[in-house]
Amino acid sequence: MVVPTPEFGAAKRGRKGYERAAVDAFVERVLERVNTDRSPDGMSSHELAMPLFDEARGAAAYDEPSVDEWLKDMRKRIQELESTVREEDIANPGREGSVQEMAAPQHFDDRFPRVSRSVLGFAADEVNDAMDNLRASLNTSQAPSPEQILGLSFTEEHGGYRQVAVAEALELIALARRAR
Repeated sequence: MVVPTPEFGAAKRGRKGYERAAVDAFVERVLERVNTDRSPDGMSSHELAMPLFDEARGAAAYDEPSVDEWLKDMRKRIQELESTVREEDIANPGREGSVQEMAAPQHFDDRFPRVSRSVLGFAADEVNDAMDNLRASLNTSQAPSPEQILGLSFTEEHGGYRQVAVAEALELIALARRAR
C-alpha cells in the first residue's frame, strides 16, 4: 500500500512549530523509503526517532504533535521493513562496510564518531573491545544471540563514542543475527 503525502495542520497563531520546508524535505525521504526503497541501506527507523527541525511560527510552521504522530507511524513501518532484512543482505564479508568488517583494525583510532569532551559518550576502549569480540565470534558456534548483543552496556566517559551511533551499530548486528 502506497503511503500518501501527509497534510499537517498549521501551528496555532503565535505558537512555535516545525519549519515547513525542513519537514517537507524529511517527509519526502521517508515516503521514498516506505513506498519504493527496499534496500538494506535505506533510511533506518532510528532516523525517525528524534529528528530535529528548526522552529518557526504561524503559517511557516507545522503543528508539532501532528508531525510527531505521523513520524511515529512511519517509524513502525520502517521497522517492519527492517525486520525483513536477511543477514546476507547486511553481512557480506567480501563487501566493504559489512557487519563483519565493522570492527576496524587496531591502527584505526576511532570506529564511531566521538562527542565533545564536555559530553558523556560510551567509553571508547570498552566499545572497541566489544566490537573485536563480536567480530571474532560472529562466524563461530559461540556467536552471541541478538538479546546478548542488545544487552551490552558500557561505562560513560567525556569525549567518548557517540552513544546513538554505537547503539545503532549494535541494533544492526542484532537484527542480522535475528534474521538467521
